[in-house]
Amino acid sequence: MASGEKAVKVAFRNNLVIFLFKLFAALTTHSAGMMAEAVHSLADTGNQVLLLFGMKRSKIPPTDTHPFGHGKEEYFWSFIVAMLLFVLGGIYSLVEGFHKLQHPEPLQHLYLNYAILSCSIVLEGQSWLIARRSMGKHSSSELLQGVVDSKDSGTVVVFVEDSGALLGLAIALLGTALVSLTGNPLYDAASSLFIGALLFVMALFLANEMRKLMIGEAIDPVQVRYARRVINSHEHVLAVGAIRSMQLGVADSLICIDVDFKQELHDYEVEKTIAELREKVQKTVPQLKHIFIQPAPVLARSEG
Repeated sequence: MASGEKAVKVAFRNNLVIFLFKLFAALTTHSAGMMAEAVHSLADTGNQVLLLFGMKRSKIPPTDTHPFGHGKEEYFWSFIVAMLLFVLGGIYSLVEGFHKLQHPEPLQHLYLNYAILSCSIVLEGQSWLIARRSMGKHSSSELLQGVVDSKDSGTVVVFVEDSGALLGLAIALLGTALVSLTGNPLYDAASSLFIGALLFVMALFLANEMRKLMIGEAIDPVQVRYARRVINSHEHVLAVGAIRSMQLGVADSLICIDVDFKQELHDYEVEKTIAELREKVQKTVPQLKHIFIQPAPVLARSEG
């Protein structure tokens, strides 16, 4: 099982359990913050179903109408996940928070909130750690850039959702503690509003990242450098010109490379060299499934 798929399945299992716990606590204690968290977990659970559906769709083989495969299906469904997080999670939390501000209710059985929030932190933490490992070996300072650069939408969505979930749980826990200390239920309403705002920020961030992948983001610059180095090292190559690339899916990408070959080569030698280069590039960068190399005389090509 791929690391991204494993992270999504673990997140689905944990979020379903967490949702049931939170819903029970919200109905028992009348806590707006806990209800906002329950809706947040419900949205996350549904989102994982959509992510798994997108992963399955992305594995459909190429067809006449989709000659480069269906890899971007995963990006599309990840974008839908971001929109659902915005609508289902963010808007509901804000509406619930404003309602409790206007009609505050005393909270009951707060010990349930503490117990369930604590259990939820443990389960979300487990899911977060799996997603964190799937992100690769990034230091804490490089982690945000790693999220932005990643082409694995499933892992990115789970990691961002779980990070937001842990922050949301901390906000709900703080709101519950303030209500316990002061007896003022408005702190609970405020926690629901903060959770709603957090979900809005998460959803907009994820939507923008998925948008870039859906419209044809370039592949990892490191992969481009590897491809350029392999081609430049061939004895029949004078120079490498423009390189254009596109991410077609989590483990699928396309690259077009302009190459200036030595002028004394015959056509059949150029064709043989192109075949050799294509094979070497694919061995060096296995994610490059579609490699197009075209002769580009030095005066006709544009450096890139």
